[in-house]
Amino acid sequence: MFIHYIKIAFRNMWKYKSQSLISIIGLAVGFTCFALATLWIRYEMTFDSFHKNAKQMYVVYTPNRTVLSGYARNNSILMAAYLKETFPEIENAASVVFPRYTNRKITVKNVEFPTVIIEIDTSFFRMFDVKILEGSSDFLIAGSNKIAITREKARQLFGNGDPIGKTVINNRGVSFTICAVVAGMPKPSNYPYDFIASFNDFIDPFSGSSSLSWGIIGANTIIELFPGTNIAAFEKKLYEHVITAMDDTFLDRNRTVIKPITKVRYTDPDVERDVQFQYILIFAISGFLVVLCSLFNYLMSFVSRFRIRQKEMALRVVCGASGRSLLTMLSVEFMLMLLFAVVLSSALTQLFHRPFLTLSYIQMNLSAIFYESLMYIGSVILVALLAFWILLIIFRYRSLNLTIRQTNTCTLYEVHSKKLFRKVSLVVQLMISIGFAFCTIIILKQMYFLQHSGELGFSFKNRGSISVSGQKGSIYANQLKQLPEITEVIDPKGGMYGLLPDGGGGSGFRVSSWDDEPAEAESLIFQRIIVSLEYLTFFDFRLLAGEMLSEGDAETLVLINEDAAKAFGWHNPVGKKFEGRGARYTVKGVIKNIYNRSLTVKVFRPAYYTLETLEGNFLAASVLFEYKEGTWKFLKPKIEKLIHEDDLKTKSIYNYEEEFSKYFKSENALIKLFSFISVICVLICLSGFVSLVLLNCEERRKSIAIRKINGATAGDILYMFAKEYTLLLFIGAAIALTAGYFIMQRWLEHYVKQTSIPAWIYLSIICALALVIMLCVGWQVYKSSIENPADVVKSE
Repeated sequence: MFIHYIKIAFRNMWKYKSQSLISIIGLAVGFTCFALATLWIRYEMTFDSFHKNAKQMYVVYTPNRTVLSGYARNNSILMAAYLKETFPEIENAASVVFPRYTNRKITVKNVEFPTVIIEIDTSFFRMFDVKILEGSSDFLIAGSNKIAITREKARQLFGNGDPIGKTVINNRGVSFTICAVVAGMPKPSNYPYDFIASFNDFIDPFSGSSSLSWGIIGANTIIELFPGTNIAAFEKKLYEHVITAMDDTFLDRNRTVIKPITKVRYTDPDVERDVQFQYILIFAISGFLVVLCSLFNYLMSFVSRFRIRQKEMALRVVCGASGRSLLTMLSVEFMLMLLFAVVLSSALTQLFHRPFLTLSYIQMNLSAIFYESLMYIGSVILVALLAFWILLIIFRYRSLNLTIRQTNTCTLYEVHSKKLFRKVSLVVQLMISIGFAFCTIIILKQMYFLQHSGELGFSFKNRGSISVSGQKGSIYANQLKQLPEITEVIDPKGGMYGLLPDGGGGSGFRVSSWDDEPAEAESLIFQRIIVSLEYLTFFDFRLLAGEMLSEGDAETLVLINEDAAKAFGWHNPVGKKFEGRGARYTVKGVIKNIYNRSLTVKVFRPAYYTLETLEGNFLAASVLFEYKEGTWKFLKPKIEKLIHEDDLKTKSIYNYEEEFSKYFKSENALIKLFSFISVICVLICLSGFVSLVLLNCEERRKSIAIRKINGATAGDILYMFAKEYTLLLFIGAAIALTAGYFIMQRWLEHYVKQTSIPAWIYLSIICALALVIMLCVGWQVYKSSIENPADVVKSE
């Protein structure tokens, strides 16, 4: 009997193969997106959750105006010891110098390997339960130049040989002897490592100082609270505490906060990642909406076909079929479609799993991905089956009983309920389709606006830089001038830095007084940036008021940005004065804020620009250059060859357009996803329209024929249908565009500069979709309108 049901299901799916195929493809795409995104979300939320005391472990954040969130986990290397001594609620505290602030490569026998080195003290071992598998703990002795390696990294570098006693060299050319093999982090962690060294060997790269002080920034502070600690009370106490040990290097001495170590990965906006966590959530929601759209499409088609098959169902009942057998027969078709969708989803998962793993940094084999994906898909299928059975029972009792009683009439309520279900299903599909299309257009428009509007305060097109040691800057500048693709080169006088990636070369500056200063005002912290005239011209800084700096200007004549003028409270800043570090500065001009960092959050960064000369030797600088349009692919190999001939280890090549595009990795991934899903949803929606039109034409054949007998033309018939579908289109568009507007307005608020949402976007989406829908359904209506009315009346 079950084989018989499968045959019937295949016949029905083949009879309506176009609609079945679109439903299967839509479900498969939705299943894949939802399952992979849910897997990704679960992975992100498991970071550091495996530690024995993970619930008591917190990461310390201190105020920092130069980062996206206003708080940074990059703080003093002495913070952990200070907090442990000051607060009795803290059981353990550890400082970790994380790879962002140390070297990322190690050299073994003149071969470089990418690596992750962390610098710690003994507290790290107590908190993270790291075990020494072989060797000694000498790597924790200050000045020993000993280092520990994980077993996995040892196998990569030395094969099966014993790594203890071997020598490795970091990027600064410092040699370390391996004295121990340690266990690596067993699961995803915010603090992975290949090597462990003592942070007592930390050397400040700018001052060259090896002594520990509050001024050495670059450590993450992790604390472990005693069980039973009142977290809210401790957070308040820590926030209000003034750290008296700090010197003037620090911008803020209080307002310290903590974040659970298990939430750092997905709640800290400053975590380096290709795709932001909120976009992974959108990824999952998008997949679910595609599944929803596909299910509504199928159910609408199913209800339409159920009416056509009513006599068949009644005949089966008369011949002895039970309600359970009919329910099973109809369910088999739905489950068969879901099975095909799951198989296709598995194929898509296998096809895209490598790019997915690369993008998400998840370390998981394909079988594990399949297993976890099927669990998430299974949960969606169970809900879909439950909804399908409820709908099936409702329509079976309403429609089948009427057919058995051999009546062709339905109550007004039944007629309206059927039509209402079809229309609601179609409106839902329209809402999802139009919503995705609208969001995709706004995202594209925002990306274009940021890159072409000039609102960023500087120009980055066709520009690049080489980061080199200060002493080598002029040499490289002269060599770059010889390349025909390069049109301009800026010698790094004064140790200047490029604006990308995340450059600027600024240092902290405390402003003690200024013109029109309020009586109870506190001192301000500014960013002090040394520039040259060529630098200002090269980046095309945007002047808002006053004049640009010029040759012969005194060092006390400066430019300030918009945030600085706002901090001072000045409406007319030109000519105003401020004082700091024993000097009094005069504002010559005001420039736009320079947005050269991630653009998702507005960061308040008052700054002033001066032509002062940096005295003494500086360790690093950037040689800036501008090249001809379209020549980068020829220029880059030449620059690589040029710097390869030098043995300098600290140089890097940056193309500013490429660096700037890295800020939009999440958005670019979202655009691709939304574009693909928009196409799928529109196809599903069109399929739904075609199904509805076919059913309406079938149900109203006699009505259409009588209208034609009474003088109605084909145009009149088309107008009658078009009026109904246009109303549905406008209802769906009104809901989708209204919701889309509020969603995208909230999304745009995350950017420092936002594009507008003009009326033409709404009109173009509605008109384009209306045109496509009318072309798809118009032909079916036209065929019904030109049938011979006499033949139709006879057949009916």
